This record gives sequence, C-alpha cells and structure tokens, in this order.
Amino acid sequence: MSAVTRELGDQHRYLAPMQESDGTGAAHGSSPGPPREQLAQISTSEVRRDGREAVVVTVAGEIDIHTVDRLRGAVAEGLARVVDEPADGLALVIDLTDVTFLGSQGLTALVEATKAAQRRKEPLRIVVDHTRPVIRPIELTGLHDLLALYRTVEEALGVEI
Repeated sequence: MSAVTRELGDQHRYLAPMQESDGTGAAHGSSPGPPREQLAQISTSEVRRDGREAVVVTVAGEIDIHTVDRLRGAVAEGLARVVDEPADGLALVIDLTDVTFLGSQGLTALVEATKAAQRRKEPLRIVVDHTRPVIRPIELTGLHDLLALYRTVEEALGVEI
C-alpha cells in the first residue's frame, strides 16, 4: 500500500491508506487498536522567519514500525524540496516535539536522513524538547552526538525569539 498525499496550500499531509472497518473500530486484516493514520500525523510546510527559510516536517504521535515509512517519505520529499530550491540557506527541519513514542525504526530513519542530508551537503536540523519519549532514546543510543538537535524551530533556524 502506498501513502496518500493530500496537498493543502504549501502543506502536504501524509495519510495512511484508509482501511475498511467492520463497525467495531478495528480495521479488517489488522490488530485491534486505532487505525494507523491515527498513530502519527506528519505534515510538511515551508516556514519563513526573520529572513530564514526552511522546509519543516512536523511529526506528532508514534513513530514505530507501522509509521516510519511515512516519516521517511516526508523527509525524502522535504530534502528534495530543499535541494530543488534556488535559495541559499534553505534548511530541512524535522520537528519531533509532539511525538509520543520514538521506536528504534524512528531512530534509524533519523540517522538515515542525517546521512542523506550530509551526502547532499544540505543542513538537517531536528527539533526535540524535553519530551522524554523522544530525547531519552536519542540520549541512550548516543545519537545526540550525531544528530543536529535544537529545542525549537526558531532555534533551528537561528532566529532570536
């Protein structure tokens, strides 16, 4: 199944394919629980603040084996938009401040995104705050030394707040 993209102005939302329900709240062919599109919401937008521009991938919810491909797709599209833009200093920012679970697949996706951005010589900035489900796995795995981490989107853009 492929993700469906719905364009909203200069925003793009990545939604999992809709699954049929049997009326009990469970989708056919899946385990009980919320549909995958409710586990994570991922959107991409262009942000301009104080003369700085960025493509911001905003992530909310759970990043695990069921949702990581949507994150990878959004990051790949964001990186392509940064590379295609003629403007100097356009950065890719991944905002994880609303993530409630970050599994090993999500950590791997962040490392892959960082390496892909480095190969293209493009800046990749990852926004995490004190949210324990996000910062704790990053610290435990030592990835805080590899990933470019910031507390806010403004800080990632180098904008004074």
